[in-house]
Amino acid sequence: MPRPPPPGRGTPGARRPIRDFFAAWLATLRSPLLPLLRRALSSSSSSGSWDDPLSSVAAAVEAHFQAHWSALDAAARQDPARVIAAGDWRSPLELPFLWLGDVHPSLLTSLLRTLSPSPRLLAAVDRVDRRIRAAVPAVSDRLRRAQEAFVAAEATGAADVEAFLEELKGVALEANRLRRGVLSDLVAAAGGYQAALYLEALSRFVLSMHDPEVLRRFDQCRASPGS
Repeated sequence: MPRPPPPGRGTPGARRPIRDFFAAWLATLRSPLLPLLRRALSSSSSSGSWDDPLSSVAAAVEAHFQAHWSALDAAARQDPARVIAAGDWRSPLELPFLWLGDVHPSLLTSLLRTLSPSPRLLAAVDRVDRRIRAAVPAVSDRLRRAQEAFVAAEATGAADVEAFLEELKGVALEANRLRRGVLSDLVAAAGGYQAALYLEALSRFVLSMHDPEVLRRFDQCRASPGS
């Protein structure tokens, strides 16, 4: 089996806009990473073994997702408002699944639950879900407080845009930190073949949000103006 490629390199910024980075990131996930992972899964036993080819490819896929969130961190340091508001690199189908700039952390656990996890793994997922339920309101409240402070200051003509953007940056970084931790915890808890299956399902889900045929059906199902 060929050695899996490293995750997308280069962070968005002066060298590479986030839209270009994300397009390249999706292309790498689509091929070669997902086909490599599928081939490794098909040639491995479902007994839970974690042989070198499968573990190597699965680690590359997980690192690819982590690189995506690192890139969002870099973009948030430059333009946090655009990242939090979901930039123009997002597909219209993707938008309902976003929370503060990227996929809601609870979707990561929901996806793992669809794979019929063992009681041991289900208990681990429950623990991660409890952490999400505590962390998401805290991050959302941080954003709300920043918005309220800006509105109150603006009413008196004393709004500090720089301070507001700095707080938005902190919100974006905290949200991405939560997503990174959730994925790492779920992959570690699943382990072996189950972790690879999970990463394959996550990859398919993300790519489906940008699949031309899926987006065509999505556009057809949108309500027409005035309906």
